[in-house]
Amino acid sequence: IMPPKTKANADSKTSQKKLQNANKSGSKKAPTKKWSKGNNRDALNNEVMWNKNIIEKLNNEVPKYKVITPAVLSDRLKITLSLAHQGLKYLNDKGAIKMVASG
Repeated sequence: IMPPKTKANADSKTSQKKLQNANKSGSKKAPTKKWSKGNNRDALNNEVMWNKNIIEKLNNEVPKYKVITPAVLSDRLKITLSLAHQGLKYLNDKGAIKMVASG
């Protein structure tokens, strides 16, 4: 048989619960994950039209490259891939370079 509840007993139980909650909140929790900003690429300012300087480089320098791909031309001459593709066709038709593989 349990004794009847008194106000002192009820207050002590609620105060004990408050202390336990306070201890829990003060404990070291794992910090929340912060989202990274991600990697932002710089915008490329590649040429979209042929100009005199690019045509000169295409005729003089490109045939001396060891590996010639549209990506290489785009990177080195700062032109778009579609221009690089046109340039490769032009050099192949002219006979300055020889196509090894097409894919």
